Amino acid sequence: MINKETLLDKSGFIFDFDGTLVDSMWVWDNLLIDFLRRYDYDTPDELLKEVAYMSMEQSSSHVCSLYDLPLTPKQVYQSWNDMIYDGYANEIRLKTGVKEYLERLRQQGKTLAIATANTKMLTEICLENNGVLELFDVFTYADEVGAGKSDPKIYLETLRKMNMQTCEVVLFEDILKALETAKSIGLDVVIAEDGAAEADRNSLMTLADLYINSFEELL
Repeated sequence: MINKETLLDKSGFIFDFDGTLVDSMWVWDNLLIDFLRRYDYDTPDELLKEVAYMSMEQSSSHVCSLYDLPLTPKQVYQSWNDMIYDGYANEIRLKTGVKEYLERLRQQGKTLAIATANTKMLTEICLENNGVLELFDVFTYADEVGAGKSDPKIYLETLRKMNMQTCEVVLFEDILKALETAKSIGLDVVIAEDGAAEADRNSLMTLADLYINSFEELL
């Protein structure tokens, strides 16, 4: 287990993006619901859970396999980007205490990385709009490695880019599937509470090395 003090023994910090650093999971739920409604389909809750840890490429292909849509997976992917670009560019904000915590880690000489199922374009425009893009040294995207958070590839590639071992690094995440995947390769995991993961709260609290309600707890 780790705590606020022992976290500082780590040299590298990997952060998930959506739901961990920014309050944005509502965007994705509304996106899929609004998109499928265009074609007169309802969106089952189970589908929302499934796509939460997929890359954009995976989720667009998955949706196309489930529904009779007049679009290719590539066209669905582009449509989704267009639908939510403005939100990421102008509306979505960092969670309370995130900017201050990231700045403190940088001052302490830590290496900071992003590992996300979101796209490069949406991630970077949002981080830039919130004034923290330049704080990160490494970026790894699920589309880049061809797998979502149910596969350790994204974390292994991030560790490779950081030139660090699992024992040197801590991961910040918000969903159960990502936590389980990261623990399977020996990463210590801090779970940042997010309302979208409320159904898994007890499991997250049990399995995480540290569970925080807010980044303010780490300041």
